[in-house]
Amino acid sequence: MLRLRITLLLTLLCALFVSARSKIHDDEGKFSFIVVTKDTVTSLPQFTDKEFYEKSTGVVFQVNKSDIRRDDPFLSLYENEILPLINGEHLQLRKVFIRGAASPDGPYANNKRLGRERTEALLRELQRNLKHQYLEAELEMSSVTEDYGYLCILMEKAGDADYQLVNKIYTDCQGDELKCKQQLQKAKGGRLWPRLAKEYFPQLRSARLVLWFSEPDSAHAPIPMEPVQVVAPVEEPKIDTVIPPVVVDIQPVITEQPVEYVRRHLIAVRTNLVHDFFYLPSFGWAFSPNIQFEYYPRSGHLTYNVAMTWGTHRHWSTQEFFQVRDFQLELRRYFKGGGQFTGAYLGAYIHGDKYGIGLDAKRGWEGEGGGLGLAGGYVMKLTKKGNLRLEFMAALGFYMTYHDPYVYGNPITGTIDGDYYYNYLGSASDFKRRNHRFTWLGPTNLGIQLTYDIIYRKKQPVQKGGTR
Repeated sequence: MLRLRITLLLTLLCALFVSARSKIHDDEGKFSFIVVTKDTVTSLPQFTDKEFYEKSTGVVFQVNKSDIRRDDPFLSLYENEILPLINGEHLQLRKVFIRGAASPDGPYANNKRLGRERTEALLRELQRNLKHQYLEAELEMSSVTEDYGYLCILMEKAGDADYQLVNKIYTDCQGDELKCKQQLQKAKGGRLWPRLAKEYFPQLRSARLVLWFSEPDSAHAPIPMEPVQVVAPVEEPKIDTVIPPVVVDIQPVITEQPVEYVRRHLIAVRTNLVHDFFYLPSFGWAFSPNIQFEYYPRSGHLTYNVAMTWGTHRHWSTQEFFQVRDFQLELRRYFKGGGQFTGAYLGAYIHGDKYGIGLDAKRGWEGEGGGLGLAGGYVMKLTKKGNLRLEFMAALGFYMTYHDPYVYGNPITGTIDGDYYYNYLGSASDFKRRNHRFTWLGPTNLGIQLTYDIIYRKKQPVQKGGTR
């Protein structure tokens, strides 16, 4: 069935461009993706990356999509101007070059799938409305997982100030796309990657093609074109190097691979064991449950964390109290990118609290406070899937609180009447609450934390068994 479909495809293309040849001569810019040579030329055309992208045309895809939009300009050209010119002068289709690609954003395995599926999608589009039979021709089809070569070409063409930096990273990585991705994400302190994603990545989500035809010597002159360079194929496409030929002799070009579905975490719950099992000298164990929720974007470095800690210890018989309500917001940046959110991180936090602490009948305080600072830590996986993680963290910052001391019994008369009083001996008319202030600059938190993923995003398909 596939052999028949490809035969029909080639029938359409040959008849299409045989008939369209005079039109091609009239408008070389619009049909620059068609190469016509004499039928005495037998050498396979080879193009550098730059030559291929300058000559080719194709379709652009939406993020994480491999279906062609019906409003794509190529479809209008194909359906309205090329298909009506099916019958005409004799040209022989020699080869169809198709290359599908993905942009670097998103998981690598998913990008590999997208590049392959986009190549297939363009091939299927060329098979629409087949009406004739024709001899089989060769196809050269390839897919690029993350098209850094085209990224460099676009940046050079745009005169981008960061072209030299990106080109050097791409060249130094020698075709290692994962390594190139990691270095680009770190470049210029992480500021370059978001700009590339906004300005260039949409153009990389594409599938492009070039068609090679030959004409008899008796036909009128072919389209003027640049000399065709014949060079040896290389393993990976690079700037100003030959596109790796993957010639398929009318066999299944793309083999379906088993697909597995993976879940990306969205929200995780965390607890700080140091708070949960807090010990206060002169008081003893002061267990203060801590709960945190961390939000994870689909990719990148930043996460958002909200935390709450509360202690409820009240020992009326011994006048010992540990009542704390603490709320904290934190922004984290993990050094490892790609949406993994493990390893080392640096965070900034702000928090506020309300407390009542009593160590005995003569030493008690109540008040409110707040502060801000920086936190750092390291997160490691405890399970193979990574849904349970262990974290070590510490924080430094500034803290300020307004408070009042209190005692058990009347501080003026010394009467133990069962009530608690502010530790104040002046005139009642002059009393002001929260007349004491305490500030601190230094360590503000320590943590040994457990994190568990509780909410996941919708499952995403990822090709299984692919090599990177």
